[in-house]
Amino acid sequence: MSKMQNERRNDIRPKRIAIVSELKLKHYTIRQIRAEVMKRLDLSTYSTETVHKDIQTCLKEWQKERLDNTEQLVTEQLAIISNTCRELWEQWEKSKEDYVRTKKKRKGIPQFGDDGAKTKTTSIETTENTVVCLGNVAYIAEIRAQLQEYRKLLGLYAPEKRELSGGLSFANLLMESSMLDEAEAQSTEFDV
Repeated sequence: MSKMQNERRNDIRPKRIAIVSELKLKHYTIRQIRAEVMKRLDLSTYSTETVHKDIQTCLKEWQKERLDNTEQLVTEQLAIISNTCRELWEQWEKSKEDYVRTKKKRKGIPQFGDDGAKTKTTSIETTENTVVCLGNVAYIAEIRAQLQEYRKLLGLYAPEKRELSGGLSFANLLMESSMLDEAEAQSTEFDV
């Protein structure tokens, strides 16, 4: 392989990985990814094995990034929840304030002229009602939900224990759902 071909391959690889990453997140199949990468980068060849290796590279990068950024992401989410709660508390306090509701009712006489019909206002009735507010409980409900998420992120809740009960084993489940029959049929197709 010439030096020029090697440089071209090194230039294409990051572009290829970026496209594979984007398409993998959109749940494209390996063959669809292969076709799209070949089209976008104008490649004459790109094996499905290489696509698979590129997908594995993406998965490893995502896993490393997730592990490296977990603490930072938790901190960011806690800050977002804190800001949301602060805003919700402000809105709760505001929802408890009494206010005056004003309604205006206009009475008038229709007038016709060269430029069409208009209404001439003859009187305006204004009514004012004082509205006594006790607060919108939806704010409290959302604050409680946000605080629950906050505590979950901090790990303050005990882990949930879940037990499955019943006489249905995994093999019986597969047989009842006919997934086992399909899997056996597919395996015999490839064995022939």
